[in-house]
Amino acid sequence: MTEKQFQNWLSDIDMNDDGKISKREFRKALHVLGLHFTRLKAGCAMAWADLDHNHYIEGKEEVDKLIDYAKKLGLVRDS
Repeated sequence: MTEKQFQNWLSDIDMNDDGKISKREFRKALHVLGLHFTRLKAGCAMAWADLDHNHYIEGKEEVDKLIDYAKKLGLVRDS
């Protein structure tokens, strides 16, 4: 998916509409995509992108870091 599609996908996986992505929400969304080792991948994504260590991905800077990580996984391609 493109970066724009990934950003839209992130909006969709925010299950409780609090504007933040939790590790649990991200893990479940990865599972829906059919990926394996989702707990590990979600944990690594949080470690990479959660800059303030509050256990959520929120704000442009953290979303950008998550996009970088998703590129490493092959989920996002350069537009």
